[in-house]
Amino acid sequence: MVAATSQEVADLYKSCLTTLESSKARIKVALRSFVDANDNPSTSSNYSSTEPDPIKVFVAMLENSVVQQDSSWMLLLLRALKILSRKRPNRLAFGSAGLRAIAAALVDPVSNKIAAEGANVLLNVCYEPDNVQALLETPCVQQLLLFLMEDDEELQANAAGAIQSICFQEGGRRQGVEGAGHVYAKGGIPALSSLLESCNSKVVSRAAGAIHNLSSSAEAIRDVRTYGALPTLVSLLQAERLGVAASAAGALQNVSREVASRLVIRDLDAVPPLARLLSASDVQAQVCASGALLNIIGPDLDSAEYLRRERAEQRAAATAVLTGAGGAGGAHATGEGAPQPWQPSQRRGLGRLMALCMATSAIYDSLFDAQPELPELPPPSGRG
Repeated sequence: MVAATSQEVADLYKSCLTTLESSKARIKVALRSFVDANDNPSTSSNYSSTEPDPIKVFVAMLENSVVQQDSSWMLLLLRALKILSRKRPNRLAFGSAGLRAIAAALVDPVSNKIAAEGANVLLNVCYEPDNVQALLETPCVQQLLLFLMEDDEELQANAAGAIQSICFQEGGRRQGVEGAGHVYAKGGIPALSSLLESCNSKVVSRAAGAIHNLSSSAEAIRDVRTYGALPTLVSLLQAERLGVAASAAGALQNVSREVASRLVIRDLDAVPPLARLLSASDVQAQVCASGALLNIIGPDLDSAEYLRRERAEQRAAATAVLTGAGGAGGAHATGEGAPQPWQPSQRRGLGRLMALCMATSAIYDSLFDAQPELPELPPPSGRG
């Protein structure tokens, strides 16, 4: 049997509008055919096609009361919308009506499966800033945060993924004009922090990724520290799944910009596992780890450089007084006690060292099939 295309599903739905109740089975069979054939992006003919999709018809179907009362139809339709929203033209065509329709489906979902699929649709459509702004005018953000409290791990993961997508946009993570709908204002930090100790790696990775996106402001960074998320984020740097470690490194990169958080992170011995990620096979993990290390170690290196130069200048001044070389018109002091010219910044040197480490890792990966065996890290020193 040849799978139905999105256009064929839309045409069938429109032709059955006057007999929708009696035509349910036919439409659902066509929908299932489309979904089953296109669920995997790597083999999806829809994803690889440049033909336009009738996204407005699918949104209209979602708004139909007959469809809304049929849970299996709703589930298939949301799966179809998830597939369609992988393509940017469809996301752009979704519009405010589409966001409101998804919000209506999520506010009082018939089942957790429907809620999880609806969150998946939001994860995709919120790649577009205009869709995020439209979403903030609905109760969706609050509902997604409530989904994080459910026991269903698939729902938690999809809701956290949608929040991560929303927070990638400035409007989603920071207070807008009205200040009512964005994730931080609705309690996003504590809700996401509670998921970091989940046994489900997908839940943890997306929660850490959402915290990474959300922690761009001083207020959010302070909340990450206050709600006790830092020890868990540091421990996740050694997670078996590299994606989890990369997400944790990204969150720590942002949070370590605050002095108080930086001190906590350093006392938790985050530097060794971050250094290990510099040679990871995941580029995102390398970049986030290097950024975090520069934030954690860099300020102290620059402070040491400043103190070194200041002390050299003090010694030079004292020598000048003792030798009488400090008068007007005197030559520049030279010799052992003279102020030394600025040396290359130690912080910049650290950055170059990390770049060299990442480049070496890339060369190694191109020559060998497996990562080198590294000794286990020692336990944290437990600084008081």
